[in-house]
Amino acid sequence: MRNRRGFTLVELLVVIAIIGILVALLLPAVQAAREAARRSQCSNNVKQLGLALQMYHDTHGHFPPGHEESGDDGPSYRHQLSWLTLCLPFVEERAIADMIEPSMIDPALNAHDNVLLVPAGRNVIPTFTCPSDPIAAYEVAAIPRDDAETLFFAPTNYLGNQGTVCECRTKVCSGMFGHDTKFKMSQITDGTSQTIAVGESLKGDLDPNTLEDNYIYLRGSGNADDISTCVGGESNTADRATAWIGGQPHLNMFSTSRPPNDSRTDCKAPSNGCTNFAARSAHPGVAILAFADGSVHIVSDSIDEVTMQALGTRAAEDIPGSY
Repeated sequence: MRNRRGFTLVELLVVIAIIGILVALLLPAVQAAREAARRSQCSNNVKQLGLALQMYHDTHGHFPPGHEESGDDGPSYRHQLSWLTLCLPFVEERAIADMIEPSMIDPALNAHDNVLLVPAGRNVIPTFTCPSDPIAAYEVAAIPRDDAETLFFAPTNYLGNQGTVCECRTKVCSGMFGHDTKFKMSQITDGTSQTIAVGESLKGDLDPNTLEDNYIYLRGSGNADDISTCVGGESNTADRATAWIGGQPHLNMFSTSRPPNDSRTDCKAPSNGCTNFAARSAHPGVAILAFADGSVHIVSDSIDEVTMQALGTRAAEDIPGSY
């Protein structure tokens, strides 16, 4: 009878070790491939938004505002539909756009506080979200109002460029978007290929204790334009980009006063400077931006701050460096 030889314990351990080494080598490659696919999808989303802005301008003769406004000042001043909402027909979301009637706009409420806008605004739109963001849409949809009612809105990962300066309750903004602004192509005198239009953001999760992308809300004092006002403080707000449909600036616009993923704390100070949010991305070391000509650029976190500022202004007559 012929003896059958099996594996010895040493041979089995060697095989397991080899398999472990192969898995350790292959896993980073698989993860890198997945991130490359997600980044490609994000780039495509940004491209679609850049093209949507071009089509919006062709149709209306100007670019959309960061958000529309109702009222002039004081309690009557409210932030309404965002530029993303206004671009819905140009990203093949006409059905959702048709759900929003002019009669639904309540001048006494910000858009993200308006229950009538929930049926449209709770729809998760793939073009508005980056697949690399670690926070899923359903995790940030429940937004509590001051009256304790909870409204369900879908978030976004893409904000409009307000430039380096964008004053609250005025149309004084140096970028492409602002409060009820309607800038025309002819007003981008720095050149559409040298002016950022759209940038990535990270969605907040409504928990200021968890994410680095949370920000500081300075109530009654402080200056968001001077980011040092916020440095050293603790994050107390986590509703960044949680409603694409519109509302306050933290849902619609970002600042180009700093490089992407800047380590300094983001800031909101309605009494002075309004918001100062850097572009932020889940892609390692970069953020994906669309320019006013519809082109897409992957910009490194290490971009020179002066260059970033030059790319963020539409009519400052500044010449950006290489990036």
